[in-house]
This record gives sequence, C-alpha cells and structure tokens, in this order.
Amino acid sequence: MDSLLAATASQWASDTNAAVHIQLISADSADDVLKAISKDPASEDAEEGEGGADVIQFHPQFTYPIYGEHERVFGYKNLQIFLRYASGSLATHLEVRYTKRIDEQDTTHAVALHADDVVTPLRQHLYDPAVCVSAEEFAQRVARDTAEFRPPGRKIHEYAGGGEQQAQQTVYEVYEGDFSDARVRAYHERAQLLVLLYIEGAQAIDTSDARWRVVWVFEKLTLGGQQSYSLVGFCTLYGFFHWPDHVRWRISQFLVLPPFQAQGHGQKMYQAIHRMVRDDAKAVDLHVEDPSAAFDDMRDRCDMQYLLAQGAFDSLEGAPVDAQTLAKLAQRFKMSRRQTARCVEMALLRKLDRRDERAYAAYRLFVKRRIYAQNADQMAAMDADERRERVGAAYAAVEEDYARIMAAL
Repeated sequence: MDSLLAATASQWASDTNAAVHIQLISADSADDVLKAISKDPASEDAEEGEGGADVIQFHPQFTYPIYGEHERVFGYKNLQIFLRYASGSLATHLEVRYTKRIDEQDTTHAVALHADDVVTPLRQHLYDPAVCVSAEEFAQRVARDTAEFRPPGRKIHEYAGGGEQQAQQTVYEVYEGDFSDARVRAYHERAQLLVLLYIEGAQAIDTSDARWRVVWVFEKLTLGGQQSYSLVGFCTLYGFFHWPDHVRWRISQFLVLPPFQAQGHGQKMYQAIHRMVRDDAKAVDLHVEDPSAAFDDMRDRCDMQYLLAQGAFDSLEGAPVDAQTLAKLAQRFKMSRRQTARCVEMALLRKLDRRDERAYAAYRLFVKRRIYAQNADQMAAMDADERRERVGAAYAAVEEDYARIMAAL
C-alpha cells in the first residue's frame, strides 16, 4: 500500500516553478485580452501578439515563499497557474488550469487523497484592490490601463533603448517615490510579490515606513499618438538617519524582470539611483545590502566608468593610498568607504606597470592589508603560516577579479 501511494503521489506532483506562468499583458481592447488569455500557450515563442494583445510570459525563479521549500504541489496533472498583470498598472488576475485533479477522480484507494490548495497561498500575497475576480474584469482593466496608466512618483531620468533591428528606439523612463505618497505605496504593494519570486531570501517590506524609497524603470511606447507604459524593473532603498540631519541610503532589493534582463537596464537604474543620491544635499552615501555576485559586477563597472570619467584617480600615483584620501573620495562621490577602496584598488592596478617590482610589491601589500583588516576576526584564530596562505589566495582571487571587471570597461 505504501509503495502504491508513493507511486501515485509522484504521478500527481507538480513543480511549482514550472507550473506558475507570469504574464505581462497590454492591449487596445478587452476582446483582444480575452482572446489572448483563452489560449493555452504551447511555447514561450508564441506569446507576443496573440489575438492583438501583447503578452510577455515567463516563469518565477523561486516559489518556496509561496508553496514551501520543496516547491512542489500534489494532486494535479498538467497544472498551470497563471499570474497575470497589466503591464503598467499591475492590475492582477489569477487563474488555475489542469487536466485532472486527484480528488475529482474515481479511486479504489482506502485512503482519500486530496489536492493541495494552490490558490490561497498565492492569493494571500496579492494586493486586494488590484485583483480582478474575473477574466472579463481583468480584460477591461488591461484595455483601460494600457491607455490611461501613468507611473507613480516623479520622473528622474530617461534613456533610449532598442537596437538596429527596431524601427525606432524605445524610450525608458525612471521614476522615484517614497511611501508617504499613497499612490507609490499602493503600486509597490502590487509589485511586491515579484521580489519574493526572484530574489532569494527576500521578504516583503513595511510599506507604512516612509523611510523606504522605490525607484522604477518603465518602458514607454508611443503608438498612434497614444502612450503606454510597462514595468521593466524596480529597486527599494532605505534611508538611515545620519546625525545631525542627513541620511545614508542603502539599496535593499534590486530587480529587473526576466524579459528585460541582459539589456543594460540594471546598469541604467543603478546609475540613476547613484545620481539621485549625489544630487541630494542631505544624502551622505549609498550602500548595498547583501549584493549578489552579478550585482557587484554591475556596480563595479558603473562606479569605475563614472569615476574614471570624473578623473577621480588622476592624482593617485601608486600604492599605498592613505585613509584620508580614501575618505575624501568616498565623501565627494557619496560612495561607501569599502566600495571606494575597491575602486581605488582597481584604478591602481589599471595604472600599474607589473615590470616595476617595487611598485607591484607595494600594491600587493596595500591590498593584502585591506583583506586582512576586513577578515581580522577570522584570521586571529589562525597561525602565521595559515594567515599568509589565506591572504595570499584571497589576493590572487581579487587581482583576477579586478582584471576581469576592467576588461569589460
């Protein structure tokens, strides 16, 4: 019996990362939306332009915050969970499809088998005022919002995108706002689920705290004289008090939606954020909370490009660089001291003539001292030989990493 039940369970289990389909939809008419969402997309390539609507479909990277650590549900065959958003306003619709459900089948098992509830765990993460209860209501919202939605907050930047194959370049606009603005707060409530689905370990933030600030990137299309907006990505920042009346900003969550990744939008959003901080007389500097390796790479490239363009390193002749100089650079460009030190090390390596053994030795010692200082607690428990080995290995990895980043500048 146990083996029979186990076999049955495996046949009725679904991977929720594959079962959840996130759709961004825009359209001129409700009929176009209904035609598009009535179709069962056979492939990711058949999504755009279905029925006259623009449908961009993708899957989540994580669903454990919704469906548990195994990211599986029981009781369905060919399960599809459609999480639909109006591309700009993020008006929301949830639909579940399947070909079979276990508790709707005739069975000879003595033990009654029940399908997992796949709606409630997801529904509790959605913003109630944005949820449409029927496909018809959602279709009408999409058609209306495609024409009428405008981003919340204030516009702080715009840039052109697209390539040679496009008839015209697309315009992208960057907006920012904080939670003292009810429209900003409500919009983030709509978007917040996406953070859980793409940033590992992320949690929803407290939208009642006005010290949070959000930055969004929107794609703006103008067709037939009508403008429409689609969300590309967003970032949350938290402002920490700095005596006497200043603030230190920390990037908390940074997300570019999958259809827009690897197109430079993350770089543009980070540059707009850093510019916003630099232009704010009350801002001290910009930090990042637990950055991923990919984010670190992007930030390093952006910071180095900006600092080189500003001539920040022109007066540096070689290692070592004293703490006062590092502090002045950090203050001038409103960067964290750690990130400033990292950029200075890259700049020095860029200038370094490795054939000059004395200069190269001075550079290695300068970087190794920083590595040791940042890991002093761990190093204290090691003997001298192990410390030298660990610091040496860390230095080799740092130099290789710097060379890779600078090659991409």
